[in-house]
Amino acid sequence: MAQRRRQAQAYLDLTRIHRMIERRSAELLAAQGLRDVTPAQAGALMVLFQARAPLRARALAGALGLSEVTVGRFVHALHDAGWVRRDPDPDDSRAILLAPTPKAYRALPRFIAVSNALLDEAFAGFSAAEVDRVAQTTERLRRNILGEPARASDDDAV
Repeated sequence: MAQRRRQAQAYLDLTRIHRMIERRSAELLAAQGLRDVTPAQAGALMVLFQARAPLRARALAGALGLSEVTVGRFVHALHDAGWVRRDPDPDDSRAILLAPTPKAYRALPRFIAVSNALLDEAFAGFSAAEVDRVAQTTERLRRNILGEPARASDDDAV
């Protein structure tokens, strides 16, 4: 019973942390003058920046772990606000390629500042080993939820 209680508390803590991250991200975006971008949309933009090449919506959805419908809403809003370019895929007439616009690239330093500030706040006082343990544990939780097989290194994660 104590184990189940600890699991429930950890789950509740994770959901609270997620909400806190969303709220703090919105505050940091606003402080950078990026009020027309939600934290989730900023995450989509960061994936597009990191890709360094246009992505199909399906690939963006996969990278974000979200449905194509949800990502479609993000993309529509980002496109309307001038943050994302939508181009036909020359290899598939049904697909659209997504890429950041020049406006987005000009704002990239501000998006990076938001990301860095959030990471600095979240991991303040953590040693490199502690950050590694958090990363390993959250990856293990993600794989468990997705039903992916455990890795041999999982036993070392906790």
